[in-house]
Amino acid sequence: MADKLVATLDKAGVRKISTDLWGVFFEDISYSGDGGLNSELVQNGAFEYNRADKPEWSNYTAWRKIVPAGSFAAFGVGETAPVAEENPHYAIAEIGKVGGEQTADSAVSRADSALSQTDSACTPAAPALENLGFDGMVFRAGETYDFSIWTRAHGKALPVQVALIGDGGKPLAATIVTAPASNACGEWTQLRAELTISSAQADPQPNAEIIATQGALRLTFPEPGTIDLDFVSLEPRTTYKDLKHFRPDLVEALADLHPRFMRFPGGCITHGLGLNNMYHWDRTIGPVEHRPHNFNVWGYHQSFRIGFYEYFRLCETIGAKPLPVLPAGMSCQNTSQGPVPVAQEDMPAYIDEVLGLIDFCNADSATNKWAAKRAAMGHIEPFNLEYLGIGNEDLIDDVFKNRFQQIFDAVKAAHPEITVVGTVGPAPSGQDYEQGWAYAREAGIPIVDEHSYQSSSWWFHNLDHYDHTDRKGPKVYLGEYGSWDTQLINGLSEAAFMGRMELNGDVVHMASYAPLFAKNGHTSWNPDLIYFDNENVYRPYSYWVQQMYATTTADTAWPVSLDGPTTLRRDLPNTVSLKIDGGAHADFADFSLETADGTHIDLPDVSYQGNGPVSLPVPEGLAADSYTIRAKVTYYEGMWGVRIASGDVNGKNYNGTSLGRGFSVQVVREGTGYALAGTETSMDAVRPGTTWDVRIEIGNRGEQMRLYIDGALVADGHETPDEPRRTVTVSRDSTAGVTYLRVVNALPESVDVDLAQVLAALNVPDSAKAVVEATVLTGNDPYAGIRGEESPTCPTSHEVNLADGTYTAPAWSFTTLAIRG
Repeated sequence: MADKLVATLDKAGVRKISTDLWGVFFEDISYSGDGGLNSELVQNGAFEYNRADKPEWSNYTAWRKIVPAGSFAAFGVGETAPVAEENPHYAIAEIGKVGGEQTADSAVSRADSALSQTDSACTPAAPALENLGFDGMVFRAGETYDFSIWTRAHGKALPVQVALIGDGGKPLAATIVTAPASNACGEWTQLRAELTISSAQADPQPNAEIIATQGALRLTFPEPGTIDLDFVSLEPRTTYKDLKHFRPDLVEALADLHPRFMRFPGGCITHGLGLNNMYHWDRTIGPVEHRPHNFNVWGYHQSFRIGFYEYFRLCETIGAKPLPVLPAGMSCQNTSQGPVPVAQEDMPAYIDEVLGLIDFCNADSATNKWAAKRAAMGHIEPFNLEYLGIGNEDLIDDVFKNRFQQIFDAVKAAHPEITVVGTVGPAPSGQDYEQGWAYAREAGIPIVDEHSYQSSSWWFHNLDHYDHTDRKGPKVYLGEYGSWDTQLINGLSEAAFMGRMELNGDVVHMASYAPLFAKNGHTSWNPDLIYFDNENVYRPYSYWVQQMYATTTADTAWPVSLDGPTTLRRDLPNTVSLKIDGGAHADFADFSLETADGTHIDLPDVSYQGNGPVSLPVPEGLAADSYTIRAKVTYYEGMWGVRIASGDVNGKNYNGTSLGRGFSVQVVREGTGYALAGTETSMDAVRPGTTWDVRIEIGNRGEQMRLYIDGALVADGHETPDEPRRTVTVSRDSTAGVTYLRVVNALPESVDVDLAQVLAALNVPDSAKAVVEATVLTGNDPYAGIRGEESPTCPTSHEVNLADGTYTAPAWSFTTLAIRG
């Protein structure tokens, strides 16, 4: 027999809620820009990669040099009179004679015969450069690929054979472009070509249009001479709704979410690691050759082929309002030295840069220079910008306030129609959060950007997080959030929390899961909303939850109370074991463990080098409900700290104590953790050699934790043992005339939800009760779902009859009931 819940709606508690609530946030992380959303297949086509990107990278990263036996070729790098001073490097190919003089006609003959080469003759007869793309290039039968290159031939015209090479080196398409002899001024010439792969090459198998997954672009130099090359490009012609330069299947995955807004370009990308890495929007528009490349804070490269103009076009195409985010005159705080401000003498120019973005988006192209640039790129009409973010996860100190206030005041004065979104740090608690909110209230910032990455248990435990938010202060934008993993339980925890965000949509104005994209094999963060490789797109459970909300947006919500079994109480293990992990360096001395019954264990000293985990030799089978850990910890380096994990550390439920970037006590539940309490701050660098006397008291199998540093209590955490796992929320789209009842059942038994009072309070007619569309996301295993893969199940829809007022919610499910009328 199913459990039973009785739902009661408070009609007097009606709230008008934001219709811009559900959106997306794009940051170029995990190769989500170049190699991902950017449809460009050539990696490092501008020859601008260098050690700032990665220590092992150079100007020829992703290029393979081919010099057949008996030929001569030297491939160098030049900087003299480049195509664009912003990106000064280019390739120089010096080709010697290959078996005597050859002519352009002979080169054309070779190109014409290239497709008839056998697999044993796949190596070019002349020197060549091959670009390997991003994990190879995927080629599809019937697709046309647009190729372009800037060239400068020395002395005489030189042909270049351009070929698409399939798996195993098989040529799939080829053509010849000829670089004209450069004049005395050494001018560059851009050459273009199109290459179409014959549909006849398709294999009559599923997904047959893909005929190469490890393809390459080959440039062969059949004539002796010297030629300069730059800005090599290859893009498939297929687009999503004519949106050029974007990978269509990834855009389609975004469009299917129906986001009301899109935040971009970051995130930490926005303010970068130092002033030279700061994101300047005006350097990302105009001809791509003149967009200066830069290193990516997540460890790769940004070509800015997708810049601010392209972001706005993407928003327009998928029907999302743009929410660009600009630095608050500060670089990222997440370095050992902390944030660096724009010098005051440079602030007027920087403020002009900020105001210029608004003009670029909204001004008349006939009268404004920035708007004229927009028109020159092909968009005469304004982009109708409403929101502008200033700052991201900044350290809230006096310098930040000074810089932010200057920008904020300038925007208000020049553009009162723009709603500014501020920032309150990287977490839903702590120093930046408290100080950020205090400053936002003082300054009158309309909306503040909160971030929260947590375990599924935290989301369930904190469903009331926004219930008591000050309705007279700034509104909330939860700009980055997610449950730590891609399992069904993570999606259900987000669904439950999102229902309460919707109820509090009068103060929670916007929300966007983060990160948005991640390329398999290159993930910098987990989890992510959409995974992909060169061939496919993969949607985890969280994607479907976002879609279920964003496709059923509402403008009104009511509180609902539940009577019946709604909570989970875990049976926590009493196992006691210890390990050290984390990325910092620290020494541990005078290490000991003592249980409540008096068992005392001395542990060896540990010199921890940030290469954990390191297990401690605790006697096997040791069990205790309460125990105390002591150690003298000498901290050397590493801003993210070290952690002492305790309890059943090889299981899914245990405890952790973090030392370094502040101090905190944590619980790990179902494999992911969250802080119960602490003094974690943003960027307090610890001097090498700092020593702490640490005492950790664990009670009731980990439900209580106390942390003492040098005898002083710094963190006192208590976990509520009952975790809410069943929720019902109600909202309505008055324009469409649809009421949405959302039911989360994150427990192993189905539950009968009595909705009779809710339906009566909303005056739902019997005819509407009889035909209700139920969209259900469910599965048998709450821990199913692997990072980087498609979710094992996805939402399904069917009709249900609520004439008797009861809906049976399956175990481990999220349901949206749509009642029309």
